[in-house]
Amino acid sequence: MRCVSTPSGLTVATYNVYLGADLALLFGATDIDQLAERAGLVREQLAATDFAQRARAVARIVVREGVDVLGLQEVTRWATAPVLPDGSIGPDEPVVEFLPLLLDALQAEGAPYDVHAVNENFAGGLPVGDHWMSILGANVVLVRRGGAFAVTGECTGTFDAVLDMPTGIDGVTFPIRRSWGAVDGTVDGHPVRFVVTHTEAYAAGPRDAQRDELVATVGDPGCPVVLVGDFNARPEAVGMPAPYVDAWIAAGGAADGGFTCGQGAVLDNRDSRLDERIDYVFVRDLEVRGCHVVGDRPGDRTEPGRLWPSDHAGVVARLEF
Repeated sequence: MRCVSTPSGLTVATYNVYLGADLALLFGATDIDQLAERAGLVREQLAATDFAQRARAVARIVVREGVDVLGLQEVTRWATAPVLPDGSIGPDEPVVEFLPLLLDALQAEGAPYDVHAVNENFAGGLPVGDHWMSILGANVVLVRRGGAFAVTGECTGTFDAVLDMPTGIDGVTFPIRRSWGAVDGTVDGHPVRFVVTHTEAYAAGPRDAQRDELVATVGDPGCPVVLVGDFNARPEAVGMPAPYVDAWIAAGGAADGGFTCGQGAVLDNRDSRLDERIDYVFVRDLEVRGCHVVGDRPGDRTEPGRLWPSDHAGVVARLEF
C-alpha cells in the first residue's frame, strides 16, 4: 500500500543507495600490485552498476511513495587524479557524483528535493595505474520542497568509535569513520527531529558503540524523533533502546520479514537476494500508521539495464502525531 502524508502526518524513508562496487575486494589484497589490480575491478563494477540509471529508479520510488523526508546512505563521489612525476597527486576529476544525479532525477519526476545535513561517512583513495582513485561517501537528508516538513535547523557529527580495517598488506589499515546527520523541523506546527546514520559494517564493537553514542547525542530533544539508517545489524542484534520503536514491527510487519539486504555486487541478479533486515525506521513519540519495504520488486529495476536500484531495499513509514 502506498504511504501518503495526511494532516499532522509525515512520510519518511531510509535508503542505502549503494556506493556502486564491492570495496571488500580491496581489503583482501596482499600487496600493492594486487591492490592496484583489484582497484581496477572495483572501477569495472562501478561502471556496470551505472548510478545514472539507478538514480532514476530510486527517484521513481521516492516520488511514488510521496516521501517528505528521506535519509540516504552511501551517497558517493568517485574521482580520479593523475599521479605527477614527483609522486604528488594532481587535481581530481569526478568519475561519478551521485547526489546531483539523484536530485536531477527527482526534479525530472516533478518532485524537487532540498539537501540538508550532508556528512562524510567514509573516504579513501588508492592507485590505479598512473592515476589516483578516490571515493567519498556521505549520509544525506533530502526534504521534499513544499512538502509537510518545514526545516528549522540541522547539525551533523562523526562518531568517536572508528574501525581501523585491516588489509592483507602488513601494516596497512583502512580507517573507517562513520557519521550521522539531524534535521529539525515542524509538521503543521508540531516539532520533530529527523536523524540519519550508517553504523559500522565490519565489526560489532564499533557498531554498537556508535549506536549508543548516537542515542546519547540525540538525547531527549523535547519533541518526537525519527531515527533512520543502515544499522548493519539484524533485529536481534540492533539493540535500539526504548522509547524508540521499530516502525516495521509497529506496523505489523513479520519479525522474520522485511528484508533489506543484499543484492549482488553488480546488481544484475535476476532473482532478488535480499535475505536480512538491517535498515530501519525507528520512531519516538509518534504513531506508526504504515511501514513497508521498497525497491525489492522486479518492477523497481532499472530500464534498460534491469539493475536493482541498490544492493539494499528502502524502508518507507507513514507517521502521525
